Amino acid sequence: MKLALVALAWSVGCFAQVPKVLVTEIQPGFKPAHSIQVEGDTLVYTTRFGAEIQTKRITPPPERWTAFRRTLDRQNIWRWKGNYERKAPDSTRWLVKIEYDDRSLAAAGLGAFPSRGTDRALPKYAFTRYRFALQELLGEPFERRIKSIELYDVKELRLVGTNTTEQWASFRDPRGTVHQVAVDEPAGGNATLQKIDRSSVEVSVLGSDKPHTIKVVAK
Repeated sequence: MKLALVALAWSVGCFAQVPKVLVTEIQPGFKPAHSIQVEGDTLVYTTRFGAEIQTKRITPPPERWTAFRRTLDRQNIWRWKGNYERKAPDSTRWLVKIEYDDRSLAAAGLGAFPSRGTDRALPKYAFTRYRFALQELLGEPFERRIKSIELYDVKELRLVGTNTTEQWASFRDPRGTVHQVAVDEPAGGNATLQKIDRSSVEVSVLGSDKPHTIKVVAK
């Protein structure tokens, strides 16, 4: 009886980590729109492109819901502003609504995202980190796969090897994880691998106004 009560308390505690409201929408330029909405403890994932609509239902296990809430708290997502906007062609439009008993958030943006540059309490690449947390909750990509290397600045990565034949390079992040990156793939949250040489690479870095190229040498 005692074990049954403990198990019940554990299950109730886990279920309490499921938000009352969770809506996320993202539409990159003129590409298909992707959205997620929680129904009970199930996520309804919808993809829309013109009149074509595809829907699937995903029920994350309790431990994923718990990890998701902890990640939101750790990333200070509750500090996000209500609106982010920057005029740019082919801009990404997005929306996030989350409501727990003790916390809530409603934010939206067009071509702009939550940034550590405007709020030092936020982590780098705050929106990318949120999408990575959502991907972990789903157990699959949302709109596109976010790679863990995208959670770091290119300056935080160390080039440890290159392969000029197969055109890929290896980077080590601050935690010691090694990432293999091919040309045109992300080499950090703000950079894309462009060119590979025997002991160096060139990456295109997206700055505040326009991209610029830097050379990274293996150490």
